[in-house]
Amino acid sequence: MRLQLVAAALLVSSTAFADGDLTIRGVYYKEKSTRVMQPVLDGMFEVGARGLLTAHMLADAITSASAGSGAIMAKPFDELRYEAGLGYTQELDGPSGSIIDRLRLGGEGRFSDESDYRSIFFSGRAEADLAQKNATVGIGGSVSADKADAAGTQGSGPAATITLLCKGDVSATSFSCPLDIYAGFATVSQILGKNTVAGANYDIAYLDGYQSNPYRQVPVPSLGTFVPERHPFTRLRQSVAGSVRQYVERTQTTLIAAYRYYWDDWHVHAHTPELRIVQEVGMHADASVRYRYYRQTAAYFFRDFYPDPTTLDKPYVTDDPKMSAFDGHILEAKLGAYGEAFELGGRWAGARFEGILEYVIQHNRFGNAVVAHVALTLPFEY
Repeated sequence: MRLQLVAAALLVSSTAFADGDLTIRGVYYKEKSTRVMQPVLDGMFEVGARGLLTAHMLADAITSASAGSGAIMAKPFDELRYEAGLGYTQELDGPSGSIIDRLRLGGEGRFSDESDYRSIFFSGRAEADLAQKNATVGIGGSVSADKADAAGTQGSGPAATITLLCKGDVSATSFSCPLDIYAGFATVSQILGKNTVAGANYDIAYLDGYQSNPYRQVPVPSLGTFVPERHPFTRLRQSVAGSVRQYVERTQTTLIAAYRYYWDDWHVHAHTPELRIVQEVGMHADASVRYRYYRQTAAYFFRDFYPDPTTLDKPYVTDDPKMSAFDGHILEAKLGAYGEAFELGGRWAGARFEGILEYVIQHNRFGNAVVAHVALTLPFEY
């Protein structure tokens, strides 16, 4: 089994054995005060000769004792989140006589709902193969209409009644607040040689609306009290990234190096280098290891603590660890195998089994985390 670098670069979805496939995935995440179990169901269906329909469903089962998630007195509670989505991509020939060899147009819609957050998301994208399919360029955009409230607060009585300060409000009197997100991206990939592919992308997103955590309280030691977290109502986020993939035929190894730089107008800057090694194991299996390093600066309004008695009058205060300066590491091991590796026949010969284990080191109050994935992809005909 040879890894197809060209297919990865051109981002062409295909099924190796049938006209569709179904993926069942289970994800487990555990950190100091939060545990998430997530079953996921993904489907991919060919439509005609050049169309592709995708469907997606998941459920998050969250158990948390974090006050930032709505817990009272660090007592664990359970919450569920549901998400469903549909997408479609159509492949077309490029205009006669143009530099475009092939064109793909696609869109996706997604709905997510939990007790205290709702999101409606739509996106569109276009990709074009150029220079005899040696290069691919793409552009796209998305819009998301979200709504946040504090319905996930545990307990009862006045202490469990939280009102929010929405954009444009003079005081915190609202029970829910909107957040609109507008995003865009541009990508390019180029085949540099028989076994080498390079790619780059740029992302931008503008967030407009409520971006605080309704449950998080910021301590003010000098006053012996807490104040609600207050984040700015707008945020412009941008990033650039690049990657290089090199396939070594002699050892059947793929080396992938990537780097991402992120910045926003909250003065958060982040660097993320990553290295992945994928090794083919026989004809029907592969194994990979990945290392990622992450380092960011703090948001301009973040303080380890707010000693100033005038904190109550400050426009923005936060106790969010993600707004602090910190760094972290991810160590990942992955093993994938097709049914043929276990001498399975028929439809199961083309089934793919995957297992992923990640250890996340976070030098902030969240602490370290363990992430485990198991997945089964089953091809079928219809």
